[in-house]
Amino acid sequence: MQKTCSPRSSAKRTCILDAAQACFLEHGYSSTSMDMVASKATVSKATIYAHFQSKDELFGAIIRRRCDDHAEGLGAVTLAENLDARAALTAMASHLLTMLMNPEVIGIYRMVVAEAARHPDLAKAYYEAGPLRGKARLADILDTLTARGVLKVPDSWQAMDQFIGMLRAEYFNRALIGLPADDRASFDTTVTGAVEVMLKVYGV
Repeated sequence: MQKTCSPRSSAKRTCILDAAQACFLEHGYSSTSMDMVASKATVSKATIYAHFQSKDELFGAIIRRRCDDHAEGLGAVTLAENLDARAALTAMASHLLTMLMNPEVIGIYRMVVAEAARHPDLAKAYYEAGPLRGKARLADILDTLTARGVLKVPDSWQAMDQFIGMLRAEYFNRALIGLPADDRASFDTTVTGAVEVMLKVYGV
């Protein structure tokens, strides 16, 4: 059973997560030590281990926190009862692409890819805490929209895979590898294109 943190303990945990994320992004996973995180958070290493048993667990908590923050806002928007299919999918796509283009999200993704061969546990922690949990929540939203009758999605898991794939296209990939934006691919055209395909395939 998960323990409930006191306000002071919760604030300390948040401080540790903020410090760890900054260290990971600045120094990379391999070069970041718990001593470094403790110094950045101005806490003892024992305090970190009171909250997180390992560096992998600490990293996973960072990813889960970001995933949870985005999922909370996304669900509230896309499941509003007055939204039709186009509006719901547009809200979902805009929210997702904004998250994907966040410099911290891109930085974490780059770090995981760079470290994955040497640290498979890191890749596993990242995938399970972030993409896998996020995709499951998004698939649930498609199921809800289908139950409401505004979409007809027989396999929400596959459909969400396709949707995310369309968003992780030219606009995202150029940002991922540090190239300037191309006039043929913008935030708006990426969102609009993904939504149009989803409506053609899964619209009612």
